[in-house]
Amino acid sequence: MKSITKILVTLLLLSACAKKKDTAGALHAGDMLVQLQIDPDPPRAGDNVLRIELTDAQGKPVDGARLGFVYDMPAMGSMPEMKGGGDTKALGGGKYQITYPLSMLGDWTLTLGIDAPGHPHAELRLKVSPPHKGYSVETRGAMPAREGGARTVELAPERQQLIGVVYAKVERRPLSLTLRASGRVDVDETQINDVVLKYDAYVEKLFVDQTGQPVKAGQPLLALYSPELLSAERDYLVALRSPDVPGSETLMRAAEERLKLWNLSAAQITALRKRGKAEARVTIHSPANGTVLEKSVVSGTKAMAGTVLYRIGNLGRIWVIADLFESDAPYVRPGQQAALTLPFAGEVSMKGTVQFVYPTVDEKTRSVRARLAFPNARLSFKPGMFADVKIDVPLGTRLAVPDDALLASGEHRYAFVKRGEGALQAVEVKVGALGDYDEVVEGLVEGEEVATQATFLLSSEAQLRSALPRWSNP
Repeated sequence: MKSITKILVTLLLLSACAKKKDTAGALHAGDMLVQLQIDPDPPRAGDNVLRIELTDAQGKPVDGARLGFVYDMPAMGSMPEMKGGGDTKALGGGKYQITYPLSMLGDWTLTLGIDAPGHPHAELRLKVSPPHKGYSVETRGAMPAREGGARTVELAPERQQLIGVVYAKVERRPLSLTLRASGRVDVDETQINDVVLKYDAYVEKLFVDQTGQPVKAGQPLLALYSPELLSAERDYLVALRSPDVPGSETLMRAAEERLKLWNLSAAQITALRKRGKAEARVTIHSPANGTVLEKSVVSGTKAMAGTVLYRIGNLGRIWVIADLFESDAPYVRPGQQAALTLPFAGEVSMKGTVQFVYPTVDEKTRSVRARLAFPNARLSFKPGMFADVKIDVPLGTRLAVPDDALLASGEHRYAFVKRGEGALQAVEVKVGALGDYDEVVEGLVEGEEVATQATFLLSSEAQLRSALPRWSNP
């Protein structure tokens, strides 16, 4: 009998030792035990695996946990901070694995967050230093949370009033986006006329001899002498005076057509018929109202066929070439209303429209160019001026909250949602268009109340109570 008792005691001791050995090296994370293993060991530059086994205080496996994981190496000198996440996979029986890449050798920090049903949030921070073997534990701890994972901060109404909390409803409203950009005033290319010579000639006199001079349609610009034009006029008159000669009608029409192609007006051709004499000199008139933008002739020079004598532009309507952010490209469209102001002109503005959005992005500045048209009756805007452009983009009716209801934390935004008397829940919100009211894409429901003031103080309260969300999928 004593022999049997000794055997039983020995088995119990061995079982206890075995159980103690199983939990040896386990880390406490809240009320859970965590066993970690890195693979390979030592870690390497490339893909690595972190194996995790979770058990509760009674040694039972913990399944259904959500794991948050971030690896990072701080910035050093000119090298920026390197940071990323991993792919999490549940293996069952309380076992999990996270696959993550390390881009280089050195000291890396691995931060692991654990959210398991029925257990408080916990986190562990490890340090690995490939190619050195093993890991070290830097911090460990737990973050209290309400059952179900809804992190809330309890603030009495008196305390909320003291720090200035004001609530607003999440609701649908018409939204618009204001795009702001800098631009440069340019000549409207559709309002430009070139005075081009179609035959060789000599410039005898300039009636308009200055760049920038205003002109009107039909105003004399210069007088020319052209032997070619003189010969063409004589051919026309000879054909006109020989109506009985066979083929003279055809010759007359051909000669008249030639004069028209050389930009002689109908009035000038009529005057030539009445005069009955070819004129060695011809006067060139302005084709439109505007301003002389370019003048390429001087008195006494020979002008060859094809020479642009004058470039005349109507500055009563101008273009503005605006440089918009690359992120504004999805919103700007032809036909949208725009406003133009000069930096030195205060509140004076001009209304116009977007005419064209260029189809490419500047590779150096990463900007998108848009062409806008504005009236310029008083000629206040001069080509070459810099101007400020504002484009209003209507977005329609969308779910939105006031901009001051959202707290920015890195790439994430949070709102504090009212959950009964004295309770606020910190909720991560995905947003779309931003402005005085920010579009809510995900995270909030229509009709909920959110805090719109003192969000910074609320975030301090939430962090003290560990109620601000910290984990999301990288």
